[in-house]
Amino acid sequence: MVEFSVGNPKYTKPARALSPGFLLALFLFTYNNVVNFLPPSLHAPLYVWMNLGVLFLVWILSRRYLNLTLSDIGCTKQNIGKSILYGLGLSALVILPFVILLWLLPTLGFELKSPRLETIARDIFWWRIFVRIPIGTAFFEEMLFRGIFYGYLMKKISRARTILITSLFFGFWHIMPAFRVVSQDLQISAPVTFVALWLLLLLGSIVGGILFAWIRYRTKNIAGCVLAHALINVLALVGAFIVWQ
Repeated sequence: MVEFSVGNPKYTKPARALSPGFLLALFLFTYNNVVNFLPPSLHAPLYVWMNLGVLFLVWILSRRYLNLTLSDIGCTKQNIGKSILYGLGLSALVILPFVILLWLLPTLGFELKSPRLETIARDIFWWRIFVRIPIGTAFFEEMLFRGIFYGYLMKKISRARTILITSLFFGFWHIMPAFRVVSQDLQISAPVTFVALWLLLLLGSIVGGILFAWIRYRTKNIAGCVLAHALINVLALVGAFIVWQ
C-alpha cells in the first residue's frame, strides 16, 4: 500500500485504499446479474442458498483482507433495542405510501394486471415471506451493504461519502430485481407505466439505502437495518396481493 505524508499525518492514496472494496463490489455486481438471469426453475430453489454461501465467503475474505470485526459490520449488542425501534418506524414510513400508491394507480388511469402472486402455491408464498425475503434478501443485502461495505468504507472515507456510495451501489444492485418485480410479479405491460414504476423502484432502493445507512450510523447496529428491509419487502408483497383482491 502506497502512503504519503502531508506534514505529520499519513494518508493512504484513495485508489489503492479502496481497491479491495472495488474488487468486492465488482464481484458482487457480476454475481447479482448472473443470479437474476438464471431461469425461474433454477433461480427459485437456489436463490437463498447461493446468497448465504456468497455472504459467508465474503465475510471470511473481509476478515482476512479488509480487517473487519463483528463490531465493524454492526453485529453487536450495543443499541440493539434502539436499532430495532428505528427499523420499525422506518418500515411504517415507507410501506404506507407504497400501498397507497398501488391503490391509487388504477384510479389515475394506469392499467395494471393482477399480480402473479395469485398463481403462486401457498407453501411457496409462505416460503417467500418467512425465509426468502428476510434471510435470502434482507439479511444477505444488509450484511453486504450496511455491514461489510459500510464498515470498510467508514475506515477509509467520510461518513457522507460512505452513505452515498453504499446507497448508490444498493440502487444499481436492484436494476434487475426491480425489472423482475415489474415485469413478472406485477405483470405490467404498458411501456410508460413499466418504465415509471421501474425507475421509481430504483429510486426507492437508493433512498432506502440512505435510510438504512442512517439507522446504521445512528445506532451503530445492523439489526434495525435487517428488520426494516425485511418488513418493507414482506409488507410490500402482501400489500400488493391484498390491493388486487
